Amino acid sequence: MDRIRSAIRAVLKTIYPLMIYYMSVFAFTEIYRTAGIFPESTVTAILPGAVLTAGILWFPYKRDWILRQGLVKDFRLKVPDQWDHLVILGISSSIAGNLLLGFTPLASWFPAVEEAVGEIADAGFWLQLIGVCLIIPVAEELVFRGIGYLSLRDEMKAVPAAIFSATFFGLFHGNVVQGIYAAGLGLLLAFVMEKYRSLTAAWLVHAAMNIGSVYVLNGILMPAIANRPALSGLIAVLTLGIAAAEVRRLQRTDFY
Repeated sequence: MDRIRSAIRAVLKTIYPLMIYYMSVFAFTEIYRTAGIFPESTVTAILPGAVLTAGILWFPYKRDWILRQGLVKDFRLKVPDQWDHLVILGISSSIAGNLLLGFTPLASWFPAVEEAVGEIADAGFWLQLIGVCLIIPVAEELVFRGIGYLSLRDEMKAVPAAIFSATFFGLFHGNVVQGIYAAGLGLLLAFVMEKYRSLTAAWLVHAAMNIGSVYVLNGILMPAIANRPALSGLIAVLTLGIAAAEVRRLQRTDFY
């Protein structure tokens, strides 16, 4: 019975920040609609909602950190140790994940992913950089790792907490292909949070993942490897190996 209560408590503490995120984005969508403004990209509506979410959730995150006293090593926002390896981990894992999914028929089975990717592409360079790659990950890391994952960790061990938080992160993305991709990267982000116990470290990896997907893969690599499956496979294996090496480095490093 205690385990059931603990699981319910963990799930509720994970869901409420997600609901705040949804309501914040919905509120700005309605404001745009009421004002007769129809943004060309959904990022324009999501971005202010993400800023509002981050502002709201910062206070319960800070409170939880004070109550937890020890699960999160350092509350101060500072550049994490080995930050350059975190950037490499984020970029390499996002490229590997995208390319490996590209070898499956999932995109043709679930074409909704093309619409979602197109909406991001329509945002333009600066809105992608500021919104998709930098600011939106702040809100998502507060929702899914800063409050969600750490709340789950209060009630269970690291592996089930990582699986639950990654599942929520995948479902949040709204389509099968992006959901699988996000769930896989969500496991990695939970590992980074567990290892560093730092919201800044998780955000840095998340931002690097989005930069790797939006700019490095779609902006640089895809034009060069389009219709060249052998080269795509080689890059997928190479980036997967780099990501695995960085994970191994993190496993061997004691940040305490």
